Amino acid sequence: MSQDTGNPPAAETSSEDNADPDLTSNPRYVRILLVTVILLGVLLVGGAAVVISTVIARLSAPEAPAAPDFGTMTINIPKGARLIDVDNGAARIILRLEDKDGPLLLLLDPRKGHETGRIRLTEK
Repeated sequence: MSQDTGNPPAAETSSEDNADPDLTSNPRYVRILLVTVILLGVLLVGGAAVVISTVIARLSAPEAPAAPDFGTMTINIPKGARLIDVDNGAARIILRLEDKDGPLLLLLDPRKGHETGRIRLTEK
């Protein structure tokens, strides 16, 4: 079959005829290449493990650690206001109040125990 292509048969050629004599005579290059490939493989696997463990840790952890105890906090509400409803969530507590000026939403931070804002609801 090699007579049709003009190429010598594979069995008749040796790798030493076509190879660079500097690379085949010195196995140090092969060793350096092998160590480099192994080191890069270890770095790749280690980096993937760090990324995967970070994603799992962030998905399984709560949004932020709760304060162990912030003591007793005083939240001022308008005089004469009455509490209609309380909505409790992980990020905030909403107190729905009703006073002489109309509905009022009082936003509280459950982790720190302080007021984060007020929203006055008015009609147009």
